[in-house]
Amino acid sequence: MAKVLNDACAEDRTLKIIKRFRFVFTGGTYNRLFKGKAAGNQRGRKIRHRLSPKAKKSLRKDCGIIVLPPKEDGGVIILASLITQRKLSIVWPFFHPHTAHLLYPDNLALLRLADQWRVKKLLNTGSVNEWLKCEAKRDEKFNLQKPEFKIDFPSGTEMHVSVGTSSDDCLQAYPVPGALHELECDVPLLKDSQLERATIALISHDEMKQRMLDFVIDYEHELAKFRAILTTGTTGKLIREASPRLRNKVKPYHSGPKGGDIEIATEVLLGGCNVVIFFVDPLHPHPHIEDIRVVFSSCMIKDEVPVLSNEVQARAWMDRRTRGI
Repeated sequence: MAKVLNDACAEDRTLKIIKRFRFVFTGGTYNRLFKGKAAGNQRGRKIRHRLSPKAKKSLRKDCGIIVLPPKEDGGVIILASLITQRKLSIVWPFFHPHTAHLLYPDNLALLRLADQWRVKKLLNTGSVNEWLKCEAKRDEKFNLQKPEFKIDFPSGTEMHVSVGTSSDDCLQAYPVPGALHELECDVPLLKDSQLERATIALISHDEMKQRMLDFVIDYEHELAKFRAILTTGTTGKLIREASPRLRNKVKPYHSGPKGGDIEIATEVLLGGCNVVIFFVDPLHPHPHIEDIRVVFSSCMIKDEVPVLSNEVQARAWMDRRTRGI
């Protein structure tokens, strides 16, 4: 990627094209390209491929760079969520061919959602060079974004990002949620005031939706006390139909295959979700299995968020946390 950007910024024709696009980097990629710093378990290793001074200057001054958290803090998950929000039209996922990169659930979810939302994937140097030569001038006219990069989530969480244009290395701060709904998970949720500050996510696979509806009806009174109920599309529609009392609490995302799981995972990462209840069907394959794994991995990153992956767990948790049983 460093070579592609260096070559593009070195030639006047392609530099003129590059300047018309905004670039969103995950933190690790940004640190490697702009600062020569390795991430995670590779810290201390010498980075051979860095951007040239001209490329760094051009990208910072003319493109407006947005830096997300590094992969280990959920950067790729947030990047995938930007696809479902229609904030990205093109991705350059340069994965190493001889490592396990293509086995990571967040990377696979990113690639799948790019296809789902008709986002161009430029997977290697040849693809990017061909794009610069033949398609970039056309693409610069599509999906134009305002200078202020803002993503709204149904829970009320926002991600505001001001586009950086300075020459400082600390060009762009990581996105900061506009409204966090913090919750002391060590304190039993027995008081209504605590539930009113909490947001819960309810997700269920097709074969488990009736069980989810039974759960919702059985705990309708307790669920009504939560600040908001995040759901994937179909589950939310069914809950609204089954429980008019919860209708205004339900904040639906896209369906799971269209990226709803990724959107809820992003809410977890940004502090907009305090509890995840996910009724997983263990007997049938799912075309978006990587997205499902991403939900669990986001709860591992934000490990103060309880995640309950079957009905027995969910009922026991609700009894203990909301009824004191």
